[in-house]
Amino acid sequence: MNHTTQTILGTLVIIGFVMGALFLYERSERETPLSEAPAVESPAVVPSESVSIEEYVTKNISTLSPEPEQLGGTFYVTGIEAMEGSGTVYYEDGHNAYTADFTYTLDPLAVDSFVVRPL
Repeated sequence: MNHTTQTILGTLVIIGFVMGALFLYERSERETPLSEAPAVESPAVVPSESVSIEEYVTKNISTLSPEPEQLGGTFYVTGIEAMEGSGTVYYEDGHNAYTADFTYTLDPLAVDSFVVRPL
């Protein structure tokens, strides 16, 4: 093996280690236990007669999500289920997909908690 090949392989190994470390760090940052998850302030409180919780979460997903949108993407909801004060929302930005659990009240309509599930 010549010196140039050794240098290239060494560089690739270092890049691999750095990428692996960044992946593990990012993953550990997302794994916040539910008991330690911060409370979420609803973007706006609206009368429940004018909009459903599904419409509310869909409209405000970018504000509710603690995860930032990536690479210029915009969050959009791909599925949502809500019943009796709690729900689950599936959303993505074209680069990353998330699932989050939330709780809500209807009068006035507000999201009380919003926790992204660990990947």
